[in-house]
Amino acid sequence: MLFSESKFVVANVLIEQAARAVLQKNGRSIDFYAEYLDAGRFPEENHYRLFREYLQEKYAQRPPDLVLAFLARKFELAGQLPAELFPKTPVIFAALTEAEIPSAQLGSNVTGVVQRMNVAGALGVIPNVQPDTQRIVVIGGTAPLDRLYLAMAEEAARPMKERVQVDFWTTRSVAEMRHAVASLPSQTVILFLTVFRDAAGETFFPEQVVSLLVKSSSVPIYVLGDPMIGNGVVGGRVAQLEALGQRVGELAQRVLDGAAPASLPVEVRQDGVPMFDWRALKRWGIGESRLPPGSIVRFRPPTMWQQYRWYLLGALIVFVLQAAMIAGLLLQRNRRRRAEAELQRNRDELAHVARVSTVGELTAAVAHELNQPLGAILSNAEAAEMFLKAEPPAVDEVRDILADIRKDDQRAAEVIRRMRSLLRRKELMPQAIDVNAAVEEVLKLVGIDAAARKVTIGFERVAGLPRVWCDLVHFQQVLLNLILNGLEAMAETPQEQRQLRVRAGPDGAGLVKVSVLDRGQGIAADKLPKLFDPFFTTKKEGLGMGLSIARTIVEAHHGAIWAENNADRGATFYFTMPLSDEERVTSVECRGVGDE
Repeated sequence: MLFSESKFVVANVLIEQAARAVLQKNGRSIDFYAEYLDAGRFPEENHYRLFREYLQEKYAQRPPDLVLAFLARKFELAGQLPAELFPKTPVIFAALTEAEIPSAQLGSNVTGVVQRMNVAGALGVIPNVQPDTQRIVVIGGTAPLDRLYLAMAEEAARPMKERVQVDFWTTRSVAEMRHAVASLPSQTVILFLTVFRDAAGETFFPEQVVSLLVKSSSVPIYVLGDPMIGNGVVGGRVAQLEALGQRVGELAQRVLDGAAPASLPVEVRQDGVPMFDWRALKRWGIGESRLPPGSIVRFRPPTMWQQYRWYLLGALIVFVLQAAMIAGLLLQRNRRRRAEAELQRNRDELAHVARVSTVGELTAAVAHELNQPLGAILSNAEAAEMFLKAEPPAVDEVRDILADIRKDDQRAAEVIRRMRSLLRRKELMPQAIDVNAAVEEVLKLVGIDAAARKVTIGFERVAGLPRVWCDLVHFQQVLLNLILNGLEAMAETPQEQRQLRVRAGPDGAGLVKVSVLDRGQGIAADKLPKLFDPFFTTKKEGLGMGLSIARTIVEAHHGAIWAENNADRGATFYFTMPLSDEERVTSVECRGVGDE
């Protein structure tokens, strides 16, 4: 790569990087060597001779496969120099110049791209972007290329002088320019061409000069090339050097792939691209609506979406996934709740059926218990009728008979109430219940049946027993089932040994334990583990659902149920129920006081 100017020229850097990017895009391994003539600062012929000798000596044994020439003045580095040093090597050049193309000197092994500055376009865009402009100051240098651009600007400014005053600053040093631009009035703009050498004879790079002027200028500055945009200038219709470098890289790629340079004609580009600095537009209050169609606005701050797009997309994806997961969990929970509700309804139905079946076993005893108060009521009614027929009627006797009738009626109503409470179909309604009272009510219900079976029932109660948290009807159903099973288990037990004991007492850990002990035959050891399984029974006509339902009810109340054989005779069934919250707190406090 041969450069006519210094490596510090921004244009050289942009064109080179763009060309490199194209050549390295396909993964091809390429060694790049860069050589800089720096003719702008060292234009002497002797310097050019030394540069030529240096290249000849350096690459004598390793000539390049391709020469890329980056030109800003003459075409020697693309024609005469490589022809003398590397006669068989193809040459691709990128020329940022206004000079005529010396086709006869380049030869058939040379091609490239020439970029012309669109000075007329750069000057003409200013009144469109800033229509209130009254004066344009054109700044140029004294080097040959500077004067060439100034001449082009003078030609382009002639049709504009009737509408806008155009001044040319060509006799000032850079220091004088910096001082002068600071006091320019409003409605004035600057068009900066190039300054390779100022009026004082000092050499510069144009990018250096424009950076100095921007710092002190009181008006907007427009330029010719995109390398200067970003230093504070507004922009303008500029030569896009990155596109120039890309095109040179494409031509170089084709030559490396085997194409002959002669088959690729030299291209001349003179189109300017409207390009502006967003920060400078805001600084000078220039609206984007005034910019030419297709304008490129650089250095625009990214929007929130542009800056954090992937973070926002990631957060959105996470949010959607979380929402979907939550929705799925809610749906699953609703389904589970519906299933649990359905299961609970089935349990309630099954428990109700079991209660009806259990109560059916007590029909004879209940009928007998109802017959007594009903028979007494009938006898009392007949006696009352007799006393009322007497002369005079025995009113006091009738009054006593009516009191007896009321008592017998209440007795019969109580029997019916107990039966209805067990037969009622209702949902599980846990509440704090008195265990002793609940047990005694069940014992009253089975008293007649126990008497008919010649069984003695005893209840060992504990005074002040804490209340438990459960459904009263379900509690009584479990206890009734265990008692009836115990009564049936003693069918073959001698009458004098038929005893059933019900115990209720605290079990620690916030529980109350209820046990039902019988003096029957006991339970075979191999049947104990299966005792509470559905459809398992030890009765000849049993369905095997009573104890299974009892376990379901107890476990639904967070309790436990089990059975053990007694040491001497019979078996004992146990079940536990949790204390109510108030009783649990009281129990904990009492244990704490006792520990102290």
